[in-house]
Amino acid sequence: MPDAGHLAVVLEPATVGAYLVSRGLISAGAEVAVTPLDGGVSCSVFAVESPAGSWVVKQALEQLRVAQVWLADPRRAGAEAEALRICSSLTPTATPTPVDADEDNHTLTMTRAPADWQNWKLQLLAGDVRPEVGALLGSVLATWHNGTTDRAGLHPRFLDLASFEELRISPFHRAIQDRHPEVHDQVEAVIERMLIERRCLVHGDFSPKNILVGGAQVWVLDFEVAHYGDPTFDLAFLLAHLCLKSAHLPELAAELWTCAAAFLDAYRNEVRPELLLPAEHLLGQVACLLLARVDGKSPAGYLSPAGQQVVRALGLSMLSGIVPTLEAAFVTAGSQS
Repeated sequence: MPDAGHLAVVLEPATVGAYLVSRGLISAGAEVAVTPLDGGVSCSVFAVESPAGSWVVKQALEQLRVAQVWLADPRRAGAEAEALRICSSLTPTATPTPVDADEDNHTLTMTRAPADWQNWKLQLLAGDVRPEVGALLGSVLATWHNGTTDRAGLHPRFLDLASFEELRISPFHRAIQDRHPEVHDQVEAVIERMLIERRCLVHGDFSPKNILVGGAQVWVLDFEVAHYGDPTFDLAFLLAHLCLKSAHLPELAAELWTCAAAFLDAYRNEVRPELLLPAEHLLGQVACLLLARVDGKSPAGYLSPAGQQVVRALGLSMLSGIVPTLEAAFVTAGSQS
Protein backbone atom coordinates (compact mmCIF):
# COMPACT_ATOMS: atom_id res chain seq x y z
CA MET A 1 0.00 0.00 0.00
CA PRO A 2 1.38 3.47 -0.86
CA ASP A 3 2.63 5.61 1.99
CA ALA A 4 0.00 8.20 2.82
CA GLY A 5 2.36 10.97 3.83
CA HIS A 6 5.51 10.84 1.65
CA LEU A 7 5.34 11.41 -2.09
CA ALA A 8 8.05 10.72 -4.63
CA VAL A 9 6.77 13.71 -6.61
CA VAL A 10 5.07 16.83 -5.26
CA LEU A 11 3.50 18.45 -8.27
CA GLU A 12 3.88 22.14 -9.05
CA PRO A 13 3.83 23.91 -12.42
CA ALA A 14 7.57 23.42 -12.97
CA THR A 15 7.47 19.67 -12.33
CA VAL A 16 4.26 18.59 -14.09
CA GLY A 17 5.89 18.20 -17.52
CA ALA A 18 8.66 15.93 -16.26
CA TYR A 19 6.12 13.97 -14.25
CA LEU A 20 4.02 13.29 -17.36
CA VAL A 21 7.16 12.17 -19.21
CA SER A 22 7.88 9.75 -16.34
CA ARG A 23 4.36 8.35 -16.69
CA GLY A 24 4.83 7.77 -20.43
CA LEU A 25 2.07 10.21 -21.35
CA ILE A 26 4.23 12.65 -23.31
CA SER A 27 7.61 12.44 -24.99
CA ALA A 28 10.73 13.96 -23.51
CA GLY A 29 11.30 17.39 -24.98
CA ALA A 30 7.66 17.89 -25.98
CA GLU A 31 6.27 21.40 -25.51
CA VAL A 32 3.95 21.47 -22.51
CA ALA A 33 1.92 24.38 -21.15
CA VAL A 34 0.91 24.00 -17.50
CA THR A 35 -1.58 26.26 -15.73
CA PRO A 36 -2.57 25.90 -12.06
CA LEU A 37 -6.32 25.66 -11.57
CA ASP A 38 -8.50 26.36 -8.57
CA GLY A 39 -8.77 22.87 -7.16
CA GLY A 40 -10.89 23.71 -4.17
CA VAL A 41 -9.45 22.79 -0.78
CA SER A 42 -8.41 19.19 -1.24
CA CYS A 43 -6.11 18.94 -4.28
CA SER A 44 -3.45 20.62 -6.37
CA VAL A 45 -4.86 20.81 -9.91
CA PHE A 46 -3.18 21.70 -13.19
CA ALA A 47 -4.39 22.19 -16.76
CA VAL A 48 -1.99 20.73 -19.31
CA GLU A 49 -1.76 21.41 -23.03
CA SER A 50 0.57 19.05 -24.89
CA PRO A 51 0.91 17.46 -28.32
CA ALA A 52 -0.58 14.28 -26.80
CA GLY A 53 -3.73 15.89 -25.43
CA SER A 54 -5.47 18.46 -23.29
CA TRP A 55 -5.63 17.16 -19.74
CA VAL A 56 -6.20 17.97 -16.09
CA VAL A 57 -3.74 16.56 -13.56
CA LYS A 58 -4.73 16.55 -9.90
CA GLN A 59 -2.85 15.44 -6.80
CA ALA A 60 -4.64 14.84 -3.50
CA LEU A 61 -3.45 16.82 -0.47
CA GLU A 62 -3.08 15.46 3.05
CA GLN A 63 -3.66 18.85 4.76
CA LEU A 64 -6.64 20.55 3.16
CA ARG A 65 -6.53 24.26 2.36
CA VAL A 66 -8.84 25.57 5.08
CA ALA A 67 -8.34 27.75 8.12
CA GLN A 68 -8.77 24.86 10.57
CA VAL A 69 -6.69 21.68 10.75
CA TRP A 70 -8.34 19.22 8.36
CA LEU A 71 -6.39 16.10 7.46
CA ALA A 72 -7.45 13.39 5.00
CA ASP A 73 -5.64 10.36 3.62
CA PRO A 74 -4.41 11.27 0.10
CA ARG A 75 -4.81 7.65 -0.97
CA ARG A 76 -8.40 8.67 -1.71
CA ALA A 77 -7.04 9.58 -5.17
CA GLY A 78 -7.05 5.87 -6.01
CA ALA A 79 -10.73 5.62 -5.13
CA GLU A 80 -11.44 8.71 -7.22
CA ALA A 81 -9.78 7.18 -10.27
CA GLU A 82 -11.76 3.96 -9.92
CA ALA A 83 -15.06 5.80 -9.33
CA LEU A 84 -14.43 7.99 -12.37
CA ARG A 85 -13.77 4.89 -14.45
CA ILE A 86 -17.05 3.32 -13.31
CA CYS A 87 -19.19 6.41 -13.81
CA SER A 88 -17.55 7.23 -17.13
CA SER A 89 -18.49 3.77 -18.37
CA LEU A 90 -22.12 4.32 -17.29
CA THR A 91 -22.45 7.87 -18.70
CA PRO A 92 -19.58 8.47 -21.15
CA THR A 93 -20.72 12.01 -22.02
CA ALA A 94 -21.20 13.16 -18.41
CA THR A 95 -17.65 12.88 -17.05
CA PRO A 96 -14.06 13.40 -18.10
CA THR A 97 -12.27 10.31 -19.39
CA PRO A 98 -9.59 8.93 -17.04
CA VAL A 99 -6.16 8.88 -18.70
CA ASP A 100 -3.77 7.74 -15.95
CA ALA A 101 -3.91 6.89 -12.25
CA ASP A 102 -0.74 6.96 -10.13
CA GLU A 103 -1.49 5.53 -6.71
CA ASP A 104 2.08 5.97 -5.44
CA ASN A 105 1.80 9.74 -5.89
CA HIS A 106 -1.98 10.06 -5.31
CA THR A 107 -2.40 11.59 -8.74
CA LEU A 108 -5.07 11.34 -11.44
CA THR A 109 -4.84 12.55 -15.04
CA MET A 110 -8.02 12.97 -17.08
CA THR A 111 -9.31 14.72 -20.18
CA ARG A 112 -10.04 18.42 -19.97
CA ALA A 113 -13.36 20.02 -20.89
CA PRO A 114 -13.59 22.42 -23.86
CA ALA A 115 -12.44 25.93 -23.00
CA ASP A 116 -15.89 27.47 -23.46
CA TRP A 117 -17.60 25.25 -20.88
CA GLN A 118 -18.63 27.02 -17.69
CA ASN A 119 -18.67 26.10 -14.03
CA TRP A 120 -22.27 25.64 -12.87
CA LYS A 121 -21.67 27.27 -9.49
CA LEU A 122 -20.49 30.44 -11.21
CA GLN A 123 -23.47 30.35 -13.57
CA LEU A 124 -25.88 30.06 -10.64
CA LEU A 125 -24.22 32.86 -8.70
CA ALA A 126 -24.50 35.03 -11.83
CA GLY A 127 -28.27 34.38 -11.90
CA ASP A 128 -28.26 31.84 -14.75
CA VAL A 129 -30.64 29.20 -13.34
CA ARG A 130 -31.79 26.56 -15.83
CA PRO A 131 -34.06 23.71 -14.70
CA GLU A 132 -32.95 21.60 -17.65
CA VAL A 133 -29.47 21.39 -16.10
CA GLY A 134 -31.01 20.14 -12.86
CA ALA A 135 -33.06 17.55 -14.75
CA LEU A 136 -30.02 16.31 -16.66
CA LEU A 137 -28.07 15.93 -13.44
CA GLY A 138 -30.94 13.99 -11.86
CA SER A 139 -30.86 11.56 -14.78
CA VAL A 140 -27.06 11.17 -14.58
CA LEU A 141 -27.14 10.52 -10.84
CA ALA A 142 -29.95 7.96 -11.18
CA THR A 143 -27.92 6.11 -13.82
CA TRP A 144 -24.89 5.94 -11.53
CA HIS A 145 -26.90 4.77 -8.54
CA ASN A 146 -28.83 2.21 -10.59
CA GLY A 147 -25.64 0.80 -12.07
CA THR A 148 -23.70 0.33 -8.83
CA THR A 149 -26.04 -1.46 -6.43
CA ASP A 150 -24.01 -4.68 -6.67
CA ARG A 151 -21.79 -4.29 -3.63
CA ALA A 152 -19.77 -7.38 -4.52
CA GLY A 153 -18.98 -5.96 -7.95
CA LEU A 154 -17.30 -2.83 -6.57
CA HIS A 155 -13.67 -2.47 -5.53
CA PRO A 156 -13.28 -3.20 -1.79
CA ARG A 157 -11.88 0.32 -1.29
CA PHE A 158 -15.41 1.71 -1.65
CA LEU A 159 -16.57 -0.25 1.38
CA ASP A 160 -14.10 1.62 3.62
CA LEU A 161 -15.74 4.78 4.96
CA ALA A 162 -12.54 6.31 6.37
CA SER A 163 -12.37 9.05 3.72
CA PHE A 164 -16.08 9.75 4.06
CA GLU A 165 -15.57 10.17 7.80
CA GLU A 166 -12.55 12.44 7.30
CA LEU A 167 -14.04 14.56 4.53
CA ARG A 168 -17.72 14.68 5.43
CA ILE A 169 -18.96 13.25 8.73
CA SER A 170 -16.26 14.70 10.99
CA PRO A 171 -15.88 18.20 9.46
CA PHE A 172 -19.58 18.54 8.66
CA HIS A 173 -21.88 16.56 10.95
CA ARG A 174 -19.65 16.22 14.02
CA ALA A 175 -18.66 19.88 13.76
CA ILE A 176 -22.27 21.05 13.86
CA GLN A 177 -23.05 18.72 16.76
CA ASP A 178 -20.30 20.51 18.70
CA ARG A 179 -21.58 23.94 17.65
CA HIS A 180 -25.28 23.18 18.16
CA PRO A 181 -25.75 20.69 21.01
CA GLU A 182 -29.49 21.45 20.99
CA VAL A 183 -29.82 19.35 17.80
CA HIS A 184 -27.11 16.80 18.65
CA ASP A 185 -29.56 13.91 18.76
CA GLN A 186 -31.28 14.84 15.48
CA VAL A 187 -27.92 15.03 13.70
CA GLU A 188 -26.86 11.74 15.27
CA ALA A 189 -30.02 10.10 13.93
CA VAL A 190 -29.17 11.34 10.43
CA ILE A 191 -25.62 9.99 10.73
CA GLU A 192 -26.77 6.61 12.01
CA ARG A 193 -29.31 6.12 9.24
CA MET A 194 -26.84 7.32 6.62
CA LEU A 195 -24.36 4.66 7.74
CA ILE A 196 -27.02 1.94 7.69
CA GLU A 197 -28.60 2.70 4.31
CA ARG A 198 -25.65 1.64 2.16
CA ARG A 199 -27.13 0.79 -1.23
CA CYS A 200 -24.96 2.04 -4.13
CA LEU A 201 -21.87 3.99 -5.14
CA VAL A 202 -22.22 7.55 -3.83
CA HIS A 203 -20.31 10.44 -5.41
CA GLY A 204 -20.02 12.29 -2.09
CA ASP A 205 -19.39 15.79 -3.51
CA PHE A 206 -22.28 16.29 -5.94
CA SER A 207 -22.01 20.06 -5.87
CA PRO A 208 -22.41 22.84 -8.46
CA LYS A 209 -18.70 23.67 -8.11
CA ASN A 210 -17.94 20.19 -9.45
CA ILE A 211 -20.18 20.48 -12.50
CA LEU A 212 -19.24 21.96 -15.87
CA VAL A 213 -21.92 22.98 -18.35
CA GLY A 214 -21.42 23.07 -22.10
CA GLY A 215 -24.59 23.73 -24.08
CA ALA A 216 -26.90 20.77 -23.42
CA GLN A 217 -24.14 18.68 -21.87
CA VAL A 218 -22.69 18.42 -18.36
CA TRP A 219 -19.56 16.96 -16.86
CA VAL A 220 -19.41 15.93 -13.20
CA LEU A 221 -15.97 16.11 -11.58
CA ASP A 222 -14.22 15.26 -8.29
CA PHE A 223 -15.03 11.72 -7.19
CA GLU A 224 -12.56 11.63 -4.29
CA VAL A 225 -15.27 11.13 -1.64
CA ALA A 226 -16.84 8.23 -3.56
CA HIS A 227 -17.96 5.30 -1.40
CA TYR A 228 -20.60 2.59 -1.18
CA GLY A 229 -23.25 4.33 0.87
CA ASP A 230 -26.55 6.15 1.21
CA PRO A 231 -27.88 7.45 -2.15
CA THR A 232 -29.77 10.20 -0.33
CA PHE A 233 -26.48 11.90 0.49
CA ASP A 234 -25.86 12.84 -3.15
CA LEU A 235 -29.38 14.23 -3.51
CA ALA A 236 -29.04 16.22 -0.31
CA PHE A 237 -25.64 17.58 -1.22
CA LEU A 238 -26.86 19.21 -4.43
CA LEU A 239 -30.15 20.37 -2.91
CA ALA A 240 -28.36 21.99 0.02
CA HIS A 241 -26.15 23.97 -2.35
CA LEU A 242 -29.15 25.19 -4.33
CA CYS A 243 -30.86 26.19 -1.09
CA LEU A 244 -27.73 28.07 0.03
CA LYS A 245 -27.92 30.07 -3.17
CA SER A 246 -31.57 30.86 -2.43
CA ALA A 247 -30.41 32.52 0.78
CA HIS A 248 -27.68 34.36 -1.11
CA LEU A 249 -29.92 35.37 -4.05
CA PRO A 250 -33.42 35.56 -2.55
CA GLU A 251 -34.85 37.08 -5.73
CA LEU A 252 -34.04 33.78 -7.47
CA ALA A 253 -35.39 31.45 -4.76
CA ALA A 254 -38.40 30.42 -6.86
CA GLU A 255 -36.24 29.67 -9.89
CA LEU A 256 -33.76 27.74 -7.75
CA TRP A 257 -36.59 25.65 -6.29
CA THR A 258 -37.85 24.92 -9.83
CA CYS A 259 -34.36 23.72 -10.72
CA ALA A 260 -34.14 21.63 -7.55
CA ALA A 261 -37.56 20.10 -8.23
CA ALA A 262 -36.54 19.26 -11.80
CA PHE A 263 -33.44 17.51 -10.43
CA LEU A 264 -35.49 15.53 -7.90
CA ASP A 265 -38.23 14.61 -10.39
CA ALA A 266 -35.76 13.35 -12.99
CA TYR A 267 -33.93 11.28 -10.39
CA ARG A 268 -37.09 9.80 -8.89
CA ASN A 269 -38.52 8.95 -12.31
CA GLU A 270 -35.43 6.96 -13.31
CA VAL A 271 -33.94 5.50 -10.15
CA ARG A 272 -34.70 2.00 -8.91
CA PRO A 273 -37.46 2.08 -6.23
CA GLU A 274 -35.28 0.44 -3.60
CA LEU A 275 -32.90 3.41 -3.75
CA LEU A 276 -35.55 5.92 -2.74
CA LEU A 277 -35.57 6.63 0.98
CA PRO A 278 -38.26 8.54 2.93
CA ALA A 279 -38.63 12.28 2.44
CA GLU A 280 -37.87 13.01 6.09
CA HIS A 281 -34.43 11.40 5.75
CA LEU A 282 -33.65 13.61 2.77
CA LEU A 283 -34.87 16.68 4.66
CA GLY A 284 -32.65 15.83 7.63
CA GLN A 285 -29.65 15.33 5.37
CA VAL A 286 -30.21 18.70 3.69
CA ALA A 287 -30.59 20.40 7.08
CA CYS A 288 -27.29 18.99 8.34
CA LEU A 289 -25.49 20.07 5.18
CA LEU A 290 -26.92 23.59 5.37
CA LEU A 291 -25.63 23.97 8.92
CA ALA A 292 -22.29 22.49 7.90
CA ARG A 293 -21.78 25.19 5.28
CA VAL A 294 -22.00 27.92 7.92
CA ASP A 295 -20.69 26.20 11.06
CA GLY A 296 -18.56 23.33 9.74
CA LYS A 297 -14.93 23.32 8.61
CA SER A 298 -15.68 24.46 5.05
CA PRO A 299 -18.16 27.37 5.15
CA ALA A 300 -19.67 28.72 1.94
CA GLY A 301 -17.55 31.76 1.19
CA TYR A 302 -20.15 33.70 -0.75
CA LEU A 303 -22.67 34.02 2.10
CA SER A 304 -22.86 37.36 3.90
CA PRO A 305 -23.12 37.37 7.71
CA ALA A 306 -26.87 37.94 7.30
CA GLY A 307 -27.09 35.07 4.83
CA GLN A 308 -25.19 32.82 7.21
CA GLN A 309 -27.69 33.59 9.94
CA VAL A 310 -30.61 32.80 7.62
CA VAL A 311 -29.06 29.45 6.69
CA ARG A 312 -28.23 28.65 10.31
CA ALA A 313 -31.78 29.37 11.46
CA LEU A 314 -33.21 27.41 8.54
CA GLY A 315 -31.08 24.32 9.20
CA LEU A 316 -32.02 24.32 12.88
CA SER A 317 -35.72 24.79 12.03
CA MET A 318 -35.63 21.88 9.59
CA LEU A 319 -34.05 19.58 12.16
CA SER A 320 -36.63 20.69 14.72
CA GLY A 321 -39.57 20.03 12.39
CA ILE A 322 -40.58 23.68 12.05
CA VAL A 323 -39.83 23.72 8.32
CA PRO A 324 -41.37 20.43 7.13
CA THR A 325 -40.62 20.22 3.38
CA LEU A 326 -37.87 21.04 0.91
CA GLU A 327 -40.07 23.50 -0.95
CA ALA A 328 -40.76 25.31 2.33
CA ALA A 329 -37.01 25.43 2.97
CA PHE A 330 -36.39 27.23 -0.33
CA VAL A 331 -39.28 29.62 0.32
CA THR A 332 -37.96 30.34 3.81
CA ALA A 333 -34.40 30.89 2.55
CA GLY A 334 -35.65 33.39 -0.01
CA SER A 335 -38.14 35.23 2.16
CA GLN A 336 -35.87 35.79 5.16
CA SER A 337 -32.77 36.98 3.32
